[in-house]
Amino acid sequence: MAHPAGMPHNIEIRHELCAGDLGRIIALHGKCYSALPGFGIAFEAFVARTLAEYVLETGAKGRIWLAERDGERDRELVGCTAIVLRDKQQAQLRWVLVDQSARGAGLGKELVSRALTFARDNTCRTVILETTDGLPESQTLYENLGFTVTANSEEELWDGPRPLILMELPLP
Repeated sequence: MAHPAGMPHNIEIRHELCAGDLGRIIALHGKCYSALPGFGIAFEAFVARTLAEYVLETGAKGRIWLAERDGERDRELVGCTAIVLRDKQQAQLRWVLVDQSARGAGLGKELVSRALTFARDNTCRTVILETTDGLPESQTLYENLGFTVTANSEEELWDGPRPLILMELPLP
């Protein structure tokens, strides 16, 4: 597999899902977000619910990418993202995450770039995403890729009222 410039050679990205992958995505979210205020077990359950909805309610209409690092015994999940295909030529970017141990080499940008290419290839005109406060690295990545904030409101989320930031990227 060809690796983008700057990407570690021991990390590979795949999109064919296997049994256990959804659980690994949920566990990665729990691990990576556990130190942030308000991102405890309820957030992990929220991620589990949204992944279940993706499979059970949309029929997995879209694609999930997994970034794995070769380990001594198995492949460690160090990043993920997805595109959920919505109605009206719209896609939703979801579950964008890179483990702290794999940051700084462009993995997040590579994962999101693959997702945006998939959206374009599926004739989507816009990509939307939902995020919240306290995630400055994610916000910077999205803005650098051309996403703009279209709404910012207080919503009832996994841990109570929290800012829900909606962003959008028109696709050429």
